[in-house]
Amino acid sequence: MTEESNPIPENFAIARCYSEWQRVYKAEKAKGQHRVLAANSAGEAYRKVMPPLSGQENIRDFVACVAHGLLICAVEGKDGTKLLYAAQVALSTIRGKPAPAQASAA
Repeated sequence: MTEESNPIPENFAIARCYSEWQRVYKAEKAKGQHRVLAANSAGEAYRKVMPPLSGQENIRDFVACVAHGLLICAVEGKDGTKLLYAAQVALSTIRGKPAPAQASAA
């Protein structure tokens, strides 16, 4: 994966993760790091800025970032599986919450 091979996506969360990947990859390469080691550091940075697993929108963006990360090799397959499972569990806790009580009209 090179930093120029994937344009910035429209999804803000993915764009944020990918921008961080690019920033760290370029910085590591500038320090003389081998591209594989630079990509590993960039992948770690990518994962650190992924949205928190709170709220449906964040969970949806988290899943999108994991999927994008798998495609660009910022997330490895085993880690991707674990991250997607974590998102599934987080989503199930939201769906399991009782609906807020509505005030009755008197």
